[in-house]
Amino acid sequence: MKNVFKITAIAATLAFSSNLVNANDKIGFADANFLMQNHPLTIEASEKFTKFMKESEDKFAPQEKKLAEENKKLSEDEKELMATRKKIESDAQALQKEQAALEASMKKKIAQLEKDAPRLRAKEIQARQDKINAEAKPFQNKVAALQKREADFGKKAEEFQKRADEFQKKVAAFQEEIAKAQKESGAMTPEQVQQKVIEDINAKIKQVAEAKGYTLVLPPSVALYAKDESADITEEILIATGGKMPEAPKADAPKVNSATETKAEESKPEEAKK
Repeated sequence: MKNVFKITAIAATLAFSSNLVNANDKIGFADANFLMQNHPLTIEASEKFTKFMKESEDKFAPQEKKLAEENKKLSEDEKELMATRKKIESDAQALQKEQAALEASMKKKIAQLEKDAPRLRAKEIQARQDKINAEAKPFQNKVAALQKREADFGKKAEEFQKRADEFQKKVAAFQEEIAKAQKESGAMTPEQVQQKVIEDINAKIKQVAEAKGYTLVLPPSVALYAKDESADITEEILIATGGKMPEAPKADAPKVNSATETKAEESKPEEAKK
């Protein structure tokens, strides 16, 4: 909502020529940025947009605040999910190392049992087999616990994605609502305003230039020196668009500090006072 209505001046789209100047050309100058910023349509659109934003602030602020809070919550939940996923991946890697060590240990013990089996009784063989199997039980429990964590994470991730999708729909609907309200208020978008302003300025540049006999109009930035100040036709073009020159800011009058002046006067040498 906190957008600023702004016209971007694109001098390349205006009727200025950057071709080599012919000796017979009569050159005029016009400030494209100044014309665009002070064009009556730019000013009017800016005022309408400001008014629309002010009127819409109370209407849309609660909904915008609610969306911002929901977005914040989603961001926090996403960070939590990513941390959970990272921990699961770390634990899975640790289990893989543990599995390799366990398999090596069991393989060694099974090989020893097979070697000792011919001189062992059946009861002793079974006891050692049970012991080997029991060694793997804690690891199997860890694997089962990790698989459950992965399943729970999958559900949470799926629920989060649904919430995120719903949030995006809410944001899109909110933006459409704002755009609709802006259209109903009669306020044009900056792009629409810029297009109309450029078209009008191009037409007025041609009109003023032909009336004054200029065969070439350039932006002042390309001129290092201009003997004839009247060659600047910016003001005439602006007036032709229906605009007017902005008032120059009034300079504040310097404040007189009589006490300071008196003190300074008293401090002057006698010869200076005569």
